[in-house]
Amino acid sequence: MHPEDIKAAIRKKGFTAAVVADHMEVSRSTVAQVISGRATSARIKDYIAQITGLSVDTLWPPKPVLVLRRPTPSVPPKSRTHGRHAGAAA
Repeated sequence: MHPEDIKAAIRKKGFTAAVVADHMEVSRSTVAQVISGRATSARIKDYIAQITGLSVDTLWPPKPVLVLRRPTPSVPPKSRTHGRHAGAAA
């Protein structure tokens, strides 16, 4: 859910992010960071979910796991010769 939608859901229930911060005894910036997704706190997320009546997964959907892998070459690399080249003069 977009952070503005989360804030709107909180406001619809008669709360503000500042009130959430006061109830949770944390700073307002901490609540703002959790709402925006820049910080995580299960305790704050659970409280906001309880206030809004929405699940944590609805408010903050899980992000897909991105696995980066190097592409496998279709042609094996050429082997390197060690020492002098075959055509080099001795």
